[in-house]
Amino acid sequence: MDAKVRAGSYADHAASSYDLARAALREGRGADAADLARYTVQEALEAYELFTAWCREIPDFLAARGVPAAVIAADAARLASLWAGADGSAFDGDAGWVRYRGLIEDYAAGAEAARGDPALLEQARTVWRDTHDRLCDGVYFWVDAAARHLGEDSVGELWDVLMQPMYDYYIRYDTDVHPWARSFDLLMHYALEGLRGHLSGPGRTGAVEVVEEADRWALRFDPCGSGGRTLRDDPDSGAGPRIGPPWNLGVTTRPHDWSWNKAGICLYCVHCCQLNERMPMRRFGYPTRVVEPPVWPEARDGGKCTWYVYKDPALVPEEVYRRVGAVKPGRLGGKAQRDGG
Repeated sequence: MDAKVRAGSYADHAASSYDLARAALREGRGADAADLARYTVQEALEAYELFTAWCREIPDFLAARGVPAAVIAADAARLASLWAGADGSAFDGDAGWVRYRGLIEDYAAGAEAARGDPALLEQARTVWRDTHDRLCDGVYFWVDAAARHLGEDSVGELWDVLMQPMYDYYIRYDTDVHPWARSFDLLMHYALEGLRGHLSGPGRTGAVEVVEEADRWALRFDPCGSGGRTLRDDPDSGAGPRIGPPWNLGVTTRPHDWSWNKAGICLYCVHCCQLNERMPMRRFGYPTRVVEPPVWPEARDGGKCTWYVYKDPALVPEEVYRRVGAVKPGRLGGKAQRDGG
């Protein structure tokens, strides 16, 4: 199988787009600063759209499985209270997104006119971080609600339902459809773009550590800007881990195939196991990305989450399959799995 990847270093794509925009402005490259600022919107778009949709869809999932409307309404009221600002103002994710985009456009227009204001870019990042984090907390809240009302075992099914549209477009990563070199490149670039959009890494600027190893590339982030940050103190808001009060959200209490057979995995984080490992193993015979997640309570003190993308899917060790209740097949590719592996 072709294990070569496109020329160029993926480490070149690890830097924060905000930092690159600031550097471009300092160097007098106003057009570049504007383009980079606008690119942060593209990086953030998937997170905004998915989080907004999931906060609507999970209550529907609960209702379809018999959770009474009054119970769901009580949960929604509690979430609204948790979401509220320090002054009691209601949270509006759509308004936050509009404000973020407006600030980015103001910065970009100024940069193009040689009067760029770095403070506007930082204000935009702060608005997006606040909007992103509260929406992500909302998703985590509703997943936890599913575990409370339907049992912890329901979480794997929930994520399968939520991510079905994403599962369908993963066909692009089937080696029977495209050469692995192309899929590998897409997996790396989409991962890096998404991790920057979630504002991963120190200072929540979107910087990611990228390291090439002999058989794979490693993407590390401390913290992950979505699930990982919920397991530690938040220096921006002053809040503690979402596992503690006032949120009191759950982690897996026992091993499940969809949680890498580990207890202590954030109920939001487990979607990476379903999306990157279990689903593509079933469909194509190999994981698209292999994840080493943070685990509670150790994660409260920090630590990096790591994603691995193998240069050849045949190189993925058997242990990666075993830990999610799967068996490495003799043949890879979608057709082989449909024919029984």
